[in-house]
Amino acid sequence: MKITVYGRQMNVRESLKEAIEKKLSKFDRYFGEDTEAFVTCKVRKGVKIIEITVNYSGVTFRAEEENETFITALDRAVEGLERQMRKNKTRLENTVKRGAFAPAPIEDDDYEEEAEYS
Repeated sequence: MKITVYGRQMNVRESLKEAIEKKLSKFDRYFGEDTEAFVTCKVRKGVKIIEITVNYSGVTFRAEEENETFITALDRAVEGLERQMRKNKTRLENTVKRGAFAPAPIEDDDYEEEAEYS
């Protein structure tokens, strides 16, 4: 997964970038190499805000959290992404299960027998 970290009207410290990459690295098992994650860090009226957006195969996962520290906001945003992924995974599994046992088409045996005798 490619992770891009932005700082809006601020410079993001290297330690915060490393923490972000470490937290998001646990999603590598779910996503392929072509997945992109965009993380935006900003401060508004003394409150630290982290926005995480992950684009994967046409599905967008997004979480935004505010807190007094970036690390706490990051933890909460990652939890939000996990919830979204679980919800999406369950939805996909239910869709597959519904279509897995589609009723078999009914064959008309009488028609085949008539065709054989003609």
